[in-house]
Amino acid sequence: MMDDSRSPNVQPSVDTCGCAGGPRRTCDVCRTSQHVFMAYSFRCLRRHQIEAHGDTVPAATAARVRDFQRRMNRHPSRTWDLYAGHRQNLMALVPRISGRGDVCVLGAGSCSDIDVEQLSRTFHQIHLVDLDGEAIEHARDKLPTGLRARVVLHGDVDLSGFLDRLDDWGDTFPSDAELGPLAVAAAHGIVARLGRTFDVTVSSCVLSQLPQPFQSSWVMSQAAWSSLDAAITGVHLTTLAGSTRAGGSGFVAFDVLSSDQAPALIGLKDRGADELEAFVAHMAEEGEGSSMMQPDPRILLSQLQSPGLGSLFASPRLTHPWLWDIGADVQLVYGLVFQRG
Repeated sequence: MMDDSRSPNVQPSVDTCGCAGGPRRTCDVCRTSQHVFMAYSFRCLRRHQIEAHGDTVPAATAARVRDFQRRMNRHPSRTWDLYAGHRQNLMALVPRISGRGDVCVLGAGSCSDIDVEQLSRTFHQIHLVDLDGEAIEHARDKLPTGLRARVVLHGDVDLSGFLDRLDDWGDTFPSDAELGPLAVAAAHGIVARLGRTFDVTVSSCVLSQLPQPFQSSWVMSQAAWSSLDAAITGVHLTTLAGSTRAGGSGFVAFDVLSSDQAPALIGLKDRGADELEAFVAHMAEEGEGSSMMQPDPRILLSQLQSPGLGSLFASPRLTHPWLWDIGADVQLVYGLVFQRG
C-alpha cells in the first residue's frame, strides 16, 4: 500500500477495469508512483485483485491496511538512532505532572519517536495506543522488567474512526450532513474503547497518517477529500479531548510539510532554529503556507479555539517547529499544547 499523497506532480500510468462509469477505486496492492489500477466499484476492484494478485489477498481493504502497518513497523531498531533529534524535541514538549499520574500516547507504533523510559520518570502508568498491536507489544517487551507492568497496551485501535468504511464508502461517499454525526460517533467509540481518561494525552505524529489508507484506495473530488480530511481531523481532536481528564493536559505533534514538497527543508537539516523560523515566516509572507502545509498549524489552532471545540481545549498554543529526519525525507513538525477545559 503506497502513499503518493505528497507527490501531486507524479503522473503514473493507468489501467482501468473498463467500465463506462468513472473510476472510484484504486488498487492499494499494486499502486506505485509509476502505475495505478483504477476500478469503478469494489466488485471490479476485487476481480482485478484476484486475477492480478491471487485470491489470498484479503478482500477487506481494512485488513490489508492492518497488514501493511505491521510490515512498516517490523524494524524499529533502524529508526531509533535516526529519530533521536525528533524524539528529543517531542519529549521535551510533553506536559509534565508530579506524583502518580498517567499518560496516554496515541499512535505510539514501535515507539521510535517516544522514550517510554523517560516518560516513566514522570508518569506512573504509560498507555500505548495504536492500530498495530504487535508493534506496541514488542516495544513494551524490550523495556526493563520492572517497567513493563506499568505499560498498558491498547492495540488494534483505528484512530481515524473510519477504516472499516473503506470498502462501502469507496463506492458511495456520505454527504457532509451524514459525515458529521458519524465522526462524532467514531470519536466517542474510540474513547469508550480506551475505557478511561488520562492526566496527559499525547498524539505522536499520527494525524498525517490517518488519511493515507483512503488516499491509497479511493478516487474522489477535491471537495470530498477536504470533507474526509476535516472529518478525520475532527475525530482525532475530539478523541484527544475525550480521553484527557478535566483539568488535564494534551500535546499533539504533527508533521505539516516534507522535503518532497519544499526541497529547501533538506538544506535546513543542520541549521539552527532561527533559520527554520525564518523559512516558515518567508512561506507565510509569500502566501505559500496554507497551500503547502497540511494541516496548516494556524488553521488547526483556530479549530481548537472554535465555538465547537473551544470549551474542550483551554489555552491552546503552538510550539516552535522543528525538523524530523526520517532518512529518505525531512519533515517539518509542529507541536500544539492544550489544557482540557
